[in-house]
Amino acid sequence: MSMDPSQPRDPAAPETGEAPAAPPPQESWQSQPQQPAPPPPAAGAPAASQPAWMSNLTDQTPVAGPAGFFYADVPNRVIAMIIDVVAIIIVYVIVGIVTVALLGTDTIIGAVANPTALLVQNILSYVLWAAYFMYTWVAMRGTLGMRLLGLQIGHEQDGRNLNYTQAAYRFGVLFGPQIVIGILAALVPALGALGLLGFVWLIYVLYTMAQSPTKQGIHDRYANSMVVKAGRAVA
Repeated sequence: MSMDPSQPRDPAAPETGEAPAAPPPQESWQSQPQQPAPPPPAAGAPAASQPAWMSNLTDQTPVAGPAGFFYADVPNRVIAMIIDVVAIIIVYVIVGIVTVALLGTDTIIGAVANPTALLVQNILSYVLWAAYFMYTWVAMRGTLGMRLLGLQIGHEQDGRNLNYTQAAYRFGVLFGPQIVIGILAALVPALGALGLLGFVWLIYVLYTMAQSPTKQGIHDRYANSMVVKAGRAVA
């Protein structure tokens, strides 16, 4: 039976042949929503004097990431790194005391440097340094400093634990320049001034984190890693 086109159509009647609505996409670690725009300045307020990339370094506005998480902001990650560096310095001093006792005086106590002792001290410290970061990233999903601040690290695609290959890439990109400079300075003390280049590299890493919509620095991009912070539960 065909429908008379002159007859009015009942709006409540369902249309035939209409495709069912597609289910909403499932949240994943790969979701990258747009960063919220900053609020407009108040009337009469002076214009910001610092570049936009510098404001990104200190911006703690939570940016939605994977379901239930935010992308970890730069200030929290810097504080976590400072906590870890304090532990590294303590280990470095302990290793230095041992190497001085076995191989001779070192600059650690203000005496004349023994290049052999300094080189052994640096190599042992870097090995322990790498073991600490790589193990905690893989087995604990974050260093002690990261865990104290509620941060965790995982694979950028699905949040699973990193493997040691990823951890090695991440550690190498993040700390490689400092390690190379430290070893060269132990062999040729006159190259100690190159330590400034290691500091410049860390500033660049912070810059890449601040500019990334997902707060992934250059070390995260090479390792396919992502650092997130759990959102606070609403009472």
